[in-house]
Amino acid sequence: MMYDDIEVAALGRRAGDAFDAHMDTFTCGEVLHDMYMEIIGTDPAGIEALSLSLALLSARQVRTRAAWIEAQDEWLFASAMACDSDLYDDEEDHHQ
Repeated sequence: MMYDDIEVAALGRRAGDAFDAHMDTFTCGEVLHDMYMEIIGTDPAGIEALSLSLALLSARQVRTRAAWIEAQDEWLFASAMACDSDLYDDEEDHHQ
């Protein structure tokens, strides 16, 4: 399959969006960790709630990382195909 510039750009944006979504999970994790540290030893119910939130966030990180890697691989594959196909646009030049 050959990819045109518009498709490669769209795949690049998709990979960028997937990366941003994955990195957002780390920002969220930092906030939850800070909250956890503020209430440790003083609010058992809060610690339990934050522990559950951190577990759910960890599962989301696994999913967003997989989505980012898949999107990035698609984009890199399409980019290479677009570059490689440009090398031989003129078949006569290629065979000489």
